[in-house]
Amino acid sequence: MFKRLDPRDINITPFKANKKFNVTNVDSGSGVFSFRAVSGSLFNFNPATATAKTFESKSFYEKPAWFTLQQLYYRNDGNEYNNFGLSNGKQHRFLQNSASVISVPQQLYGERIKPKSINLKDDSGASTVTIVDDGNGNLYDNDFSSSFARFAASNFTASVDGTGSFVGNIFYDQGVMVFSNTGSKYVDIGTGEQTDGFDLEFKSQVTIREHTYLCMVGENEFNGTTNISATTDRSGSINVSGSHSWKLFPPGHATAKSGSYKHYYQQSTTYNNFVTHSEFRPYITKVGLYNDFDELIAIGQLSSPIKNDKDLSLGIQVRFDA
Repeated sequence: MFKRLDPRDINITPFKANKKFNVTNVDSGSGVFSFRAVSGSLFNFNPATATAKTFESKSFYEKPAWFTLQQLYYRNDGNEYNNFGLSNGKQHRFLQNSASVISVPQQLYGERIKPKSINLKDDSGASTVTIVDDGNGNLYDNDFSSSFARFAASNFTASVDGTGSFVGNIFYDQGVMVFSNTGSKYVDIGTGEQTDGFDLEFKSQVTIREHTYLCMVGENEFNGTTNISATTDRSGSINVSGSHSWKLFPPGHATAKSGSYKHYYQQSTTYNNFVTHSEFRPYITKVGLYNDFDELIAIGQLSSPIKNDKDLSLGIQVRFDA
């Protein structure tokens, strides 16, 4: 028994979901990598002798890493749209001759890292530094939040406020954090090991769609049943026979050890008498949603059976997230 849904009874609503993650410098197994990027000539570049940092057979070379950052995010050709990252004019970008990078894998951040969710505690220097983001792709020292606010308000005009507060950039859609401030306090962010390492907290962002289907049962619709318990010889208890057939009983019913058992199913052509009674009304316990190829794609389970009265219309709303 099938019924095609009215398109007006189908509603799909997207919403953003966030999940908090906490990773450290020893979590390279999860795909979190930190490495240096240093400018220099690539003439006669030799991977065998080039400086690199290796995580589980994955090598990050300093010079190619710098040129990759420069090409993807920091090209200065007068057209900001040639770069990845935000293009709203609120992200300050300046790549020094060296930088450190923390890369988060897409498996963790989903569609993007949620803006204003970065909280990085780094111990590579003499004291712990706390780095946060402003929601526009800028990273700054939380101890100098007032200075950074003035720096941002001045449209990133070079000043003493900028040198002591701006640390680098976060590219939310790619999960890449670039620390371009080469001051002694920030130059080694993300590169420390053991007690000099980092602890990074952030939130991932994914789009989840809530599907809502209103299944309408009209008057005198779906008042039949295909349940085999309503057919002759298929309702009531099942008996078994044989010296070991009692094992077919569920726990607590295996004491009889007697009876007969039909080990095959033969379709019945008649219903039991109670089905043909004028007051017979089936109860709805589940709703199945099928695609155009008659394939079951979802099942809605009702909290309690609902009587399908032939004189009343019934609406059942099925919801699930995907």
